Amino acid sequence: MEEVRILIADDHELLREGLKGTFAMIPGYSVVGESDNGTDTIRLVEELRPDIVIMDITMPGLDGISATKRLSKDSPSAKVIILSMHNESIYAVNAFKAGAMAYVLKGMAAEEVVQAIESVRKGDRYASPTMANELLGSFVDILQKDVPVSPVDTLTTREKEVLTLIAFGSTNKEIAEKLFIALSTVKTHRVNIMNKLDVHDVAGLTRVAIEKGLA
Repeated sequence: MEEVRILIADDHELLREGLKGTFAMIPGYSVVGESDNGTDTIRLVEELRPDIVIMDITMPGLDGISATKRLSKDSPSAKVIILSMHNESIYAVNAFKAGAMAYVLKGMAAEEVVQAIESVRKGDRYASPTMANELLGSFVDILQKDVPVSPVDTLTTREKEVLTLIAFGSTNKEIAEKLFIALSTVKTHRVNIMNKLDVHDVAGLTRVAIEKGLA
């Protein structure tokens, strides 16, 4: 049996350890690396050349969707499986648009991750059955209405709060104080927002926030 080389990208150490324990019991599966952020994930994929990347969406630095988009362009042989807590179909839609081959919900049995890996190895796409119907409905709606998915919809609730405060002219320090979060966390949210929206200045972020009714 050909060895399946796996890289795990998630900022929760316990989840990474759990997955490594699961894969260690499966003949032919080998975890060749792990990362807790999107930027390091891209670097490690280039260095280690895994067959499968298990990717979280919400990570510091570069989020999972942006990292997947980069990998699908620069390292297409590494097939991405998104493992996420987000059960809204919009996240899966954007994951598949970015180039992911599978979308699995966290909290499901480890066997489902293995099933996703085996499906991807065959060249098939995979989505958790619990959200497959909703996902299919979303795709049908998009195709029928020809409505593009807005990048703003990929923002988490916290990121939308940060975007709103940026639009109102708040500094990073002021945002941290208002939301009771660390300054470093605000900076990470700002980077993620800019990457997701592909907007890299305050004026542009303010315009998007106003257009989408966030400010």
